[in-house]
Amino acid sequence: DGNDLNKQQKTCERFIDAIDAAPAPEYAVISPLLNAKLAEKFTDKVYAAWQKGVKEQFGQLKEAKFIAFERLGTASRVTYVGNFAKNDKVAIIFAFDEKNALLELAFRPIPKPAEAKPAEAKPAESK
Repeated sequence: DGNDLNKQQKTCERFIDAIDAAPAPEYAVISPLLNAKLAEKFTDKVYAAWQKGVKEQFGQLKEAKFIAFERLGTASRVTYVGNFAKNDKVAIIFAFDEKNALLELAFRPIPKPAEAKPAEAKPAESK
């Protein structure tokens, strides 16, 4: 699993760099990392629109931290948590096939925990 994780983290880092690095990795660097089915849909134009969309939706990426590696049969999932200007915490989830090619990439905002409300005092019941 360690070798797979190392390869997959390199792919994750390329995509994380694509969000906010200057200069961002070119599509020619990203495309060989994709599963064949994803590569059909995730063209150079889609890549450029994806970069722009992530920045518009979440803002500037301040930091991304690795938090989990999960083996799912022959596939696996690597999760990072990103701190963005517009969303404090966003899960960045990468799914990989058995050849360590990227199958899917998803961003899921992590809701802030609800603030604890002080318990309301109930009037004592009289008997």
